[in-house]
Amino acid sequence: MAVPIEKMAAMMQEGAASVVRNATGKGGLPTLVLEHGCGDVAEVYPHGATVTRYLSGGREVLWVSKSAVWDGKKAIRGGIPVVFPQFGPVADDRVAAADPMAQHGFARTATWDVAETAVTETGACRVVLTLADSDETRAKWPFAFLLRYEVVLDERSLYCELKIANVGREPFAPQCLLHTYLRVEDSKRVMVHGLENAKYVDKLAEDASKLVDEDMPAIMFQGETDRVYQGASREPQPLTVRPEGYRVDAYGAVLDGDGAIEDELVADVVIWNPHVNKSKAMGDFDDDGWKAMCCVEPGVVAADRPVVAPGGALVLSQTLEADGA
Repeated sequence: MAVPIEKMAAMMQEGAASVVRNATGKGGLPTLVLEHGCGDVAEVYPHGATVTRYLSGGREVLWVSKSAVWDGKKAIRGGIPVVFPQFGPVADDRVAAADPMAQHGFARTATWDVAETAVTETGACRVVLTLADSDETRAKWPFAFLLRYEVVLDERSLYCELKIANVGREPFAPQCLLHTYLRVEDSKRVMVHGLENAKYVDKLAEDASKLVDEDMPAIMFQGETDRVYQGASREPQPLTVRPEGYRVDAYGAVLDGDGAIEDELVADVVIWNPHVNKSKAMGDFDDDGWKAMCCVEPGVVAADRPVVAPGGALVLSQTLEADGA
C-alpha cells in the first residue's frame, strides 16, 4: 500500500512521531496499527473493520477474548465489532431481509477495503475502511449501500464513525451498532451512568418487547444483562463507566442527498454482560471473561429508527476516552 501524501507530510514535520503502519495480526490476518506520538495505540483489522486494541495512557481500554477465533471467517470476539444491517439473531420487519442472516449481520465478518491511512497535521492517526454491497450481500439484504468506517486515534481519545450511504433506488432502515467491549477490573463493581429515566427493553424478560423506565442513577451488572435503551427517550449526554473512568460520547445523524444534516439522533445504547452461564455456552468467550468486560454499545437499532432515503446516509459515531469520568 502506498503511503498517502498527507501521512508523509505529517511525519516530515519536526517532532512528528505518530504513524499508521501495516502489520500481520493474529491468525496471520492483516491489520493496521495506529501509533500516536503520545504513546497511545489502536489496532484495526480489515476483517470486520474490527478495532481490537485501544491503549490509552498505558492502559488497555478494550477487552478481547483469549478464546477469540482468528480465522478470517468468524467475527472477532471483543474490541469494537461493526454490527450491520441487523442487530441480534433475527432481523426485524423494518430491516427487510431477503434471507436469514448470521447474528448481527454480515459487516463484522466481511473483509473491508482499506481506503485511506494518514497522519494528520496535528499528529492524529486516521484510517478509513469501506464495504460495498455485492451479489452475496444482496442475497441476504436486497439493497445497494456503501459503508465508510473512519477510525481516528488522537491524544487520549479514539473516534469511530460509521457512515451508511444509500446508493440504490429504494429507501431502507437498517440497524447498526458499535459493539464496544470495555475492559474492566471487576464487572460486579462497574456502574454505567447517563441512562437514568430512559426507556429500555429487557431482552431477557418474559415480555422482551415491553418498555421499562430506568429509575436507577447507574446500571450495575448483578447477573446476565441485555438491555436496549431507546435513544429517543434518553438525555443527549455522554455515558460514563466507573470506577474505570471511561467516557462514551455517541452521536447519530441522517444526511440528505447533498450531505446536509436532515435530522440529529440521540443514539440507542445496548448494555450487555453475559455473566456465568452464557459465557460458558459461547465457544469463543472465556469462561470467566464476563468478570473482565462490559459492553456499552451505541447504535441505531430501536423500532423507531429512521429511514434512509436514496442518496441519503445514516451516520453513527462514538468518541471513547479512558480518563473522562
